[in-house]
Amino acid sequence: MPQFPQPKHGKDPMVYVPLRLEDYDISPANGFLPTEPPLRRLSNPYFEPWERIMDKFNQYLLAHHIRRLVRKMPVLDTSKLETQAEFQRAFTILSFMAHAFVWGRNSALSESASDFLPASISIPWVSVAKFLQINPVICCAAVCHWNWQILDKNAKDPMDIDNLGTLHTFSGSTDESWFYLVTTAIEAKCAQGINAILDAVASVEEDNMERMTRALHKIAHSLRDANTLLVRIYERCDPYVFYWKIREFLAGWENMAEAGLPYGVLYEGVDDTDTLSLDSWQELIWRFRKYAGGSAAQTPLLQAFDIALGIKHYPTGKQGLQSSVSDARKRLHELGFSEPPVANSYLVHMRDYMPGGHRRFLEDLAATCRIREYVLLACSDPMLQTGHDGDLQASMRQAYNECIDLMKAFRDKHIMIVTRYIIVQANKSPLMPAPPVAPVSSHIIPHAPHTQELMRARASDTPPPGGRLGGDSLPADPTMYPQTNTHSLRLAQPTRVRSQNHHSLQSAAPSQASFSSTDSKGNRLARKVEDGSVVRGTGGTDAMQFLKQVRNETANTRI
Repeated sequence: MPQFPQPKHGKDPMVYVPLRLEDYDISPANGFLPTEPPLRRLSNPYFEPWERIMDKFNQYLLAHHIRRLVRKMPVLDTSKLETQAEFQRAFTILSFMAHAFVWGRNSALSESASDFLPASISIPWVSVAKFLQINPVICCAAVCHWNWQILDKNAKDPMDIDNLGTLHTFSGSTDESWFYLVTTAIEAKCAQGINAILDAVASVEEDNMERMTRALHKIAHSLRDANTLLVRIYERCDPYVFYWKIREFLAGWENMAEAGLPYGVLYEGVDDTDTLSLDSWQELIWRFRKYAGGSAAQTPLLQAFDIALGIKHYPTGKQGLQSSVSDARKRLHELGFSEPPVANSYLVHMRDYMPGGHRRFLEDLAATCRIREYVLLACSDPMLQTGHDGDLQASMRQAYNECIDLMKAFRDKHIMIVTRYIIVQANKSPLMPAPPVAPVSSHIIPHAPHTQELMRARASDTPPPGGRLGGDSLPADPTMYPQTNTHSLRLAQPTRVRSQNHHSLQSAAPSQASFSSTDSKGNRLARKVEDGSVVRGTGGTDAMQFLKQVRNETANTRI
């Protein structure tokens, strides 16, 4: 068996502990999808207020009724949810209603995004998210993992993409359904690869190169399926429809100042908002939450493959150390690891948008997996120099590199999709220009009432004096608060907290202009960008810079 050097600096050596997928809510048959199809409805009549809205969700959204209906919903008690499937169902439908509320409309007139969520959604959403150990915002799990149904249970392959349907969409379009189902089908097809990862990890402990090679071939087979399914996005999802009609609803409220949410969203009834005094503008600002939106980076599948294959990702804009195999071997012999355990902060942050069990699986896999190190140590120096050999080590190395090549190919395809569906569309204008955005009142709260009074006014059909209904943005003009020296406010950068009680805010000196939910062109996430402007993903990142670096880091992992 290749001898693994002991880590330096007094660190304990890695201890192998066999992992069981079931311990992490992972299905041996469906991978990170539930073994059984998600619930199509909560059976308890108590939750009918939610389900009735979802029954006509697309119609209500089209007619601009969502904000009015959500404000009138009662605050339901989530302790009446009993099973994991019920919590997943609740999280999904609350996510759809919440994002429809924030990014949708309150009337036929175009309006700004809402930086306020009423208690009827925020309180149960936060409660359900806490149970699932996931952030209360729409995510890959909500739209792809817990939002599918099997059309024909007797089909030869029930989880084939052509035998799947979605439960809910924002637009009611087949384009949106297909967009979600491509990811769902990839997750199902790659379940074999997740099982193979555990085989590969076990083969290291057994010093069994044959078993390792077989496991790598199975991982490669899953990655080939993933590549094949990914490009099927072009079949039934039109780039124009995705960018201008769908994508906006998948956005979160982190790094979304350009789309109208400079400080995030205020969740009524949580974070002490009911007792908060608006006399202090700074105190109010710190109650806003910031979350990224739905992103492909939130699927644990690709991160599991990255961890298994030893693909390291570094902070965007910084170069890693995987450019030289000989240097990696040297570090492995001298330090006990082939690459420093540095991770891209965005990808680590995205784990907070995964269910708790899946996040723990990635953490435990990273603490157990030594596949790349095993292959590195098994390959002789002459083999690395010549690139070929006829023994078992060479076959194992070839199988490993095939996995890396397929991961790179997948990310190449993803970049092409982002280019076609986002970058190209962002440089075009919509076929139908949006109507002008309703102006923000400059006198929403003349005398700074308490939040609780404002919330009650928002929940009623009567706006506060000089103000607007609850679907609109909270007052955000520092001139309303003469006691507050707004020029002295210097807010910190966002920090990640696993429990996600709140996010801090981006550094900014508040100004009246910065509080407008849209600019003079009515800009939202789906808009034409100016020349040289950054096109952000729904997760709030500079999409192309991030994706290209991740792709290049993958390619540099070949042995």
